[in-house]
Amino acid sequence: MTPSIAGATNGNSSVDVGQRQVEIELVGVADAEAGRLAAELRDYLLDEDPDLVVDQVRSDPRTQDVGALLVLLLATPAAVAVARGVQQWLARRATSEVVFRSKTDQLKVTNLPARRAEVLALQIVALIEGTSGDE
Repeated sequence: MTPSIAGATNGNSSVDVGQRQVEIELVGVADAEAGRLAAELRDYLLDEDPDLVVDQVRSDPRTQDVGALLVLLLATPAAVAVARGVQQWLARRATSEVVFRSKTDQLKVTNLPARRAEVLALQIVALIEGTSGDE
């Protein structure tokens, strides 16, 4: 079952009807470290846009970990902030890979240089709008 945060708030904003759910999963990270890294990435995203709705959830409800999966509710304008946050986080974690997933598509991101953050923002917009392909 896919985690959902419908109706959630981030303390600052409520969910807008134009928002779409996007998951960010950390790939290639040891289970013991995944929850901590997901929390760190969540902080980077919220530093870029405090109004983002970002929830850290367990990818497997049977485990007791904090959760290595981030679930975001995004509207198109937030894509730039998400891209900047992911780019800055990956810059500190050159070996990490993240996968963005919508209901219909996914986008893999690794080692993102600053100049590619704009490209990532466009790819996130396409993912939100359901018009992207796997990178």
